[in-house]
Amino acid sequence: MEYQVLSLNIGQPKTYQINNRELNTGFVKHAVTDSVWLSKHGFEGDGQADLKNHGGEEKALLMYPFEHYSYWNNRYNKNFSVPAFGENITIVGLLEHAVFAGNIYSLGEAIVQVSQPRQPCYKIAEIHRVKDIPAVVTETGYSGYYFRVLKEGYVSNDDTLKLLEEEPNKISIAFIFGTLFHKKADINRIQQILKVDTIANSLRKSLVKRLSKLSV
Repeated sequence: MEYQVLSLNIGQPKTYQINNRELNTGFVKHAVTDSVWLSKHGFEGDGQADLKNHGGEEKALLMYPFEHYSYWNNRYNKNFSVPAFGENITIVGLLEHAVFAGNIYSLGEAIVQVSQPRQPCYKIAEIHRVKDIPAVVTETGYSGYYFRVLKEGYVSNDDTLKLLEEEPNKISIAFIFGTLFHKKADINRIQQILKVDTIANSLRKSLVKRLSKLSV
């Protein structure tokens, strides 16, 4: 399976004046046409302001499906132009229900592995001045998803994302997101996710902690 890269996007943290206060974030990105080096920590020239909740090796690359854009445009009657959701890669055809945690893909010269869903962030609301958008992301599951980098290399917006290896447990990003936010007390779902050895460590710790509380 092969998917088109619509846009490759990077951006460094900047401080914005929003609602009479300062917001420092790397959420705002811009499309680039040159090849960019993708390392274990992300794209060269890209960065995050909040290193506690963003970035790191298990969130090196954020991907967002282009198909969701029409929903947001219609929902709020405004134009969300790529990359409005802070994604490094805007991808065509690979939605959350069809991508499994642990899947391995080639992306240009790099090889990447799905690690976890992106969780809604208040900065989406701040940047777009749409107060309820994090809640709607939670409602819809239109979250996007993160990758870790297994092999570093150059990537361009002319490249495609090619499936190399599918995780046999087939636990989708949509399934994980639904468990995190809508099926929080479903022990069976949590146990299924924990069978995937390659989920992000932070996600695993969170689910193990939740499972221990539910099992008391």
